[in-house]
Amino acid sequence: MTGWDADYTLRGNRWGGGAAELPPLPAGCRVLECGCGNGKTLAAMTARGWNAVGVDISPAAISLVHSRNCIAVCADLAALPFSDGSFDAVFCWHVLGHLPASLWPAAAAEMRRVLRPSGSIFFKGFSRSDMRCGKGREVAPYSYLRGDGIVTHYFADVELHEVFGRGALTRVSWKMRVRGTEYLREELCGVFGGEGFD
Repeated sequence: MTGWDADYTLRGNRWGGGAAELPPLPAGCRVLECGCGNGKTLAAMTARGWNAVGVDISPAAISLVHSRNCIAVCADLAALPFSDGSFDAVFCWHVLGHLPASLWPAAAAEMRRVLRPSGSIFFKGFSRSDMRCGKGREVAPYSYLRGDGIVTHYFADVELHEVFGRGALTRVSWKMRVRGTEYLREELCGVFGGEGFD
């Protein structure tokens, strides 16, 4: 059992709160969420009128998605079970950083393969300025294994351009207060696609 599957089996709906803000895509568009987890964001996509499908490596997570009446399949990000050009947009939010760096090119190639030529990949991952970077056991450069058995990588801009090609990258930062002390959280957010692919 993977760390994720064990976590979803033991803790159920691990991710609470509202879904992250979504880009202004039109109703009826076909989107894929990679690493859909318990389906929180997938449900928000479906509520927008998008034709949304999720994939996750964890069977326990997929069961939670189905309980939300959303569509998802258990699959490996480096071997997506969809035809070429199936989607108008692919979301890769906080999932690539849980894969070994050796699999990033294959995962990105699969995302590009299932994306229509005019489509975009929407990316989010934690940056090296994030408070949790350096916490846990370093198993690869800037990749840390924590007590839940899950590895998280903290990205630099150059890594994402190497994997996805040209695209617009922004940093989104916020403060998190823990026991009276403020800590910095920071994501790298990117949009890749169309003319952005090398």
